[in-house]
Amino acid sequence: MKRIAAGKIPGFPPHITSTLVAQEIFGSDDMTPVDIVLEKHKLMKEQTKQSNEFSISKLEEEMDALDMEDEEAQEQIERICNRIAELEEGDSDDVDGDISRAHEALAFFGVPELVFNTLTSKLSGGTRKKIALACVLMEMPQLLIFDEPTCHIDVGGILQLRQLIADCVELNTTVVMVSHDVDLMNDVATDVIHFKDEKLSYYPGNYRHFLKCRKERITHQLKQAGALEKQRAGMVKSIDNLRKKTEGKSNETKKKLLKAVKSKEKKLERHGVEKNALGHHRTCQTDGGMRIGSINAVGAEKRKNLTHKELVKLAEVDIGPIPDKAVQFVFHNTTNIWGDEPLISVCDVGHGYKDNESKSCWTEQEEPTPNTPNLIFDCVDMSIREGSRITILGENGSGKTTLLSIISGTLSPSIGQVHYASGLKIAHYHQHSVDDLMYDNSDHKGIVTALSYLQGRFPKLPEQQLTEALSKFGINLKQSSTNIRFLSGGEKCRLCMSSIALERPDLLVVDEITNHLDVESVEALIYGLNKWNGTLVLASHDANLIRSINADTYVLYDGSLRRVDGIDSYLQIFSKHYHKSGPN
Repeated sequence: MKRIAAGKIPGFPPHITSTLVAQEIFGSDDMTPVDIVLEKHKLMKEQTKQSNEFSISKLEEEMDALDMEDEEAQEQIERICNRIAELEEGDSDDVDGDISRAHEALAFFGVPELVFNTLTSKLSGGTRKKIALACVLMEMPQLLIFDEPTCHIDVGGILQLRQLIADCVELNTTVVMVSHDVDLMNDVATDVIHFKDEKLSYYPGNYRHFLKCRKERITHQLKQAGALEKQRAGMVKSIDNLRKKTEGKSNETKKKLLKAVKSKEKKLERHGVEKNALGHHRTCQTDGGMRIGSINAVGAEKRKNLTHKELVKLAEVDIGPIPDKAVQFVFHNTTNIWGDEPLISVCDVGHGYKDNESKSCWTEQEEPTPNTPNLIFDCVDMSIREGSRITILGENGSGKTTLLSIISGTLSPSIGQVHYASGLKIAHYHQHSVDDLMYDNSDHKGIVTALSYLQGRFPKLPEQQLTEALSKFGINLKQSSTNIRFLSGGEKCRLCMSSIALERPDLLVVDEITNHLDVESVEALIYGLNKWNGTLVLASHDANLIRSINADTYVLYDGSLRRVDGIDSYLQIFSKHYHKSGPN
């Protein structure tokens, strides 16, 4: 995606303008949100200018090729002149207007005006992501590329993202998106590109239709594999019978039989190649190369010095579809039983900052509410019982991360009390756990692998147990011996979760875990959590995840914690309120 946005893909049209909104947006120590939007706008204007110049030159070439005196060509010449005039008008500059539009773009995505002049290095990940999305509004490209656009942003930001994509449709802007948000993909996608084994497969429709089509394709491949295997078995049996008949026969008869064996062996090699899916004669040129399942489709190096039976067996392995990566989340069931006693009781809790910290608390921490200038929330009461599933929703800066830290015991509240059941084990996955994994090992001498990381945390556990723990979260032997610097965000996330699982917690506190996970990993996480008998407190804006684990839903809004009737009810109410009152 980075190479596409940079125009470094061979054959990429030079006149197409493109913008990439990356998954992780890093802050700057010398630029404010307004500065970033204007700087991006300046770069996009330059790209648009170059694109317009290229298009104008092509239009002029097209007009020069027309006969000026031909009356039938006058209408086409007029159309070309109008198009050239439109492209030339796009080069005008308006500094004051750009600043005003930058403010409007930031406000559109819910970035509060009080942080417009704050350095972005001090802003939260969700706010920085909204700034990156606001840059797109300033100069809409012809190709817009999103890499996990819902990462870090709240429900309001997701609603505005949907609106932005809808605007792209009206402006004929092509949107290419990588996302783990199933609801978003089902609602906005018109086509799905599946990237697997260094190949791109194209499917029409949304993500739901992609799953249906892919399942049908895999079923068809398995049926073909079964038919090929059955036919091959009969051919191999026939070859063996012919070889047996050569015993005790005369030389002339033996030659005829061996000739028949050779003929059948060649036919066996070609088997699966003769006809395509339509039943027509298959050729490599018209049907995309060797058919999967034929012996000739097996590499020459693998075929070397193997018997036909071994080749058939090898081809059988290659026939069936390769399954998706074995990602899984396996948690140890808890054995402690507390009965009716609440695991955690949050009583009249509030949290805030000192006077000299309150001005910047939207940035590194959260935003203070208007009613309590130094408190981000107040009078929060909650009872967390054994086996319950609780989801806490709220806008960026509402205090979700702070409340989860208080529940997990890593942060003491400014006011109020939190009571914990005796012997309760709590594990906390916060939204920066993956980043902390790198920072905590940055000064370590030598290479830190996934396995050595766990050995450092659990020195008394044998290597076999640690390797098994990694495999339970989809990290294989090769990945476990890889430097953690070269692991993907999803692999680092699963490493953190495997470390947490080894702690065998009774209660798991999770903050925005889906930021680094792909769709398959999120589905595996859902399956693992539903199989686990422990207690879960979750902060997330992934509607599919919340819906699938059937969690009780709470909303942290305006400094108070309220319970709502499920994620879908919350989305419906929030959408109506949001569109009436606006982002801010």
